[in-house]
Amino acid sequence: MNLFHPRTFSTDWEVMVLDRLDRALDMQKLSAFAGLLSRESDHPIQLDWNTLEFALGINASFAQIWERIRRVTDRAAQVVREFDCDLFPAGAHPTDEMFNSSHIHVGTIHDESAAIRLETSLLRYAPAFAALAANSPLASGRRSEFKSYRVQHEAHGCTRPNPLRDPALAQPIWGTDTCPKLAGAPTLEIRITDCASSRRFLAELATFVAAFVHHLGTHVPEDRPAPRAYQDSLTNRWLAARHGLQATFTWEARARPVADILDEMLDECREELAALGVRRSDLTLVEKMRTKRICQADFVIGLAERYPDPACLTSAYAKLMRHWTVFDEWLETAPALDPTPLPDDDAILAEHLALIGEGTHFYQSREAMHYPPPVADAVIERLIEQGLVTREITERHGVRLSRLRSPE
Repeated sequence: MNLFHPRTFSTDWEVMVLDRLDRALDMQKLSAFAGLLSRESDHPIQLDWNTLEFALGINASFAQIWERIRRVTDRAAQVVREFDCDLFPAGAHPTDEMFNSSHIHVGTIHDESAAIRLETSLLRYAPAFAALAANSPLASGRRSEFKSYRVQHEAHGCTRPNPLRDPALAQPIWGTDTCPKLAGAPTLEIRITDCASSRRFLAELATFVAAFVHHLGTHVPEDRPAPRAYQDSLTNRWLAARHGLQATFTWEARARPVADILDEMLDECREELAALGVRRSDLTLVEKMRTKRICQADFVIGLAERYPDPACLTSAYAKLMRHWTVFDEWLETAPALDPTPLPDDDAILAEHLALIGEGTHFYQSREAMHYPPPVADAVIERLIEQGLVTREITERHGVRLSRLRSPE
C-alpha cells in the first residue's frame, strides 16, 4: 500500500517584512515585493495575512528543497533591504496580532477518502510536529506562557484541532491541523507547524514531516480512535503549545516525553527519509533539538528576558533574524532542558478555570484544550461541584459562568 505516488513535498513559508521602524508592511507594499520576486523566481511568491508566502514548488528530495529555500530567500532578503526593510521569519509578531506558519504539503495523493482516513492516523502525531516547530512564545504583548501562542489560539482559525471524519459523510474542509488539499497540486497539508526562523531547520522539518506522513500512507487503518484517545490527543496538543519539546504527552495510556516519541517517529520513517535523499543523521538540527529538548521558541524566550521593553525586543529580534543561522549557532552551546511532568486532573481543571471571569460564556472555557462537548461539560460540572464557579442560564445569553475563587 502506498497512498503517495510520486512521493513529493513542499512548504508554504509565511514571512513578515518589517520597515526600519520595525512595523510590519501592509498588503499594498508587500504586493510590490511579491510581484517583483515572482517575476524573477520559478516559484510563486504570494501574499497571506500581511506576509510574503514563499511557495517552494514540488520537491522530491531534501537537497532540492534546501537549495530552493536558500536561493529564493537570499534574493528576497536582498530586494527588501534595498528599500530599508528586512524579512522577519517568526511564528508571531511580539506586539501585533499576527501568526505565521510554515505549512508543509505532502504529496502526491489523489484518493481523498484515503487522505481523510490518514487525518485520523495523524491525530496523535500532529502535536509532536507542533512541539518540534514551536516558535511563537511572544504574541500581541503576551510573553512566554506558551511556546506556541499560534497553536494555542488557533492562528485566527487557520489551524484548528481536527474533528473525526468519515469519508462517506465528509465535505472538503480547510484550516484544520491536517487536511487534504486537492485543489491544485494534490497534497495532504500539515498546518500545525509554526513559521520557522532557521532555513536549515525548515528544510529538515519539511523533509521529516513528509517522510513520516509517507510512512503512515503505507498502512492506513480503517478503525477510529476511542473517545479517550481523542481527548488525549487534544491534551497533548495543548502541552505541545505550552511546553514545546519539554512536553510530556499521554501516549498509549502512559506518560512519555515528546522528545522520545519523536525519536521513535524518526526511526519508523528511515526508509522514507532515504527515499527523499537523507539519513536520519543528516537532520542535524532536528536531532540536536530533540536531544536537548530545545525548540526555536526557547531562543526567543531568552531574548525576551534580556529585552523587557516591547519595542526594544522587537527591534533586537528583527535584527537577529537577518542572520539565517543565528538559531543554529545558539543551539550548539545552549544547555539541555528537562522534560516537564505530565499535568494531573487538577492542573487541567485550573487551566480551564483561568479562562473564566465574571459572566464568561461557557464556550470560552473550551479554548483551554478544545475538548469535545461531553468532556468540556464534565470539566464545568467539576468546577461547579468544587465551588469554584457558578452557572447562569438565560434565554438571551445562554450559559454564562462566573468565577468565585481560585483552587486551594
